[in-house]
Amino acid sequence: MTRSFGYYTYPWNLHDPAGDLAAMADDGMAHVAIAASYHAGKFIQPRDPVSRVYFPEDGTVYFTPRSTRYGLLQPLRARAAEARDVLREACDAAALQVRAWTVLNHNSRLGWLHPEVVSRNAWGDPYYYALCPSHPEVRRYAVTLAADLAEHHDLHSLMLESPGWLVYDHGYHHEFAQAQPTTESTRLMGLCFCDSCTVQAGAAGIDMAGLRGEIRRQVDAQLDDTRNGEIVPPDELAAFHAWRCCIVTTLCAEIRAAVRPAVAVRVISTCQRPHATCYLEGGDLAALAQVTDGLELPLYQPSADAVAGDLADVVAAAGSTERLSAILRPGYPDMSSEAQLRDTLARLAAAGIDDISFYNYGLLPADQIDWVRRAVHQSGGA
Repeated sequence: MTRSFGYYTYPWNLHDPAGDLAAMADDGMAHVAIAASYHAGKFIQPRDPVSRVYFPEDGTVYFTPRSTRYGLLQPLRARAAEARDVLREACDAAALQVRAWTVLNHNSRLGWLHPEVVSRNAWGDPYYYALCPSHPEVRRYAVTLAADLAEHHDLHSLMLESPGWLVYDHGYHHEFAQAQPTTESTRLMGLCFCDSCTVQAGAAGIDMAGLRGEIRRQVDAQLDDTRNGEIVPPDELAAFHAWRCCIVTTLCAEIRAAVRPAVAVRVISTCQRPHATCYLEGGDLAALAQVTDGLELPLYQPSADAVAGDLADVVAAAGSTERLSAILRPGYPDMSSEAQLRDTLARLAAAGIDDISFYNYGLLPADQIDWVRRAVHQSGGA
């Protein structure tokens, strides 16, 4: 089995793209996934020669948009990308297979500019960080962004992050509560009842008014008395989840159809863990694997056994490992030793996973970069 290893990385951590990619190749890497569109954050960069703590510009892209097909939602090029086009330099260097890590519906900048396209909970409150994938303008933006990237860069693939809904727990700026919602309450609070969802799901036969009212009643009761944690799934909930999965699947299919055939389109399967809950984002693993070129699995787990268990759930849903690849975090907050990393790589090899990426090149300390280099060479990396 030929294995392909690589890194996920941010463009602002590649100060010498050609040299950085050549160094990755020396460490056994065959590919690199570079963020081409990204959200806000606050990142410790232990090895960066310029900055120790970095705040990326919210909801921006790291390439030059050229398409005339964007509509209401317009991409904004990050100031860092105006100074240097790292993605293009990486493609031109041809040292590694270049993948564009493309964040879609996680975009607070666009959400605040256009609150009419964001997800809204059962009380009508907007989630500005989450664009709703049922909205035609959100879909237009996602499809155009992906096609634009692929058309103008020599890419191997697009890695689509957040093509679906975002859940309630987000880590938003100063996110805070003094009422303690249960797991089931937060899941219900993450469901979208914007006008677009209400009309389209209603047309599909779902009683949206009844579902919305039942969610409000049960969650309000639980928040009012946090000793009462019982939530009874509303009657329409299963049908609503199935409808949401169809919305995300068709969006990813539209993206695959719009992107030039030479560029693969893969879906980062979830923004949470474990994969058993990806339906909360509208993720139907089997369907997504079929309408695109496969799934990229963030197997962010604390042990090789937990990784194997999470992968087994995905295989049970998707049917095989044939169209699956994996992302690992080889250190904090997941792994605590080089031996654990080696064990995990061996388990993935035994399961038939031959494409593995490590998260994140700019965030990992030097000793964990060393873990990766040694483990990759032992595992037969390039």
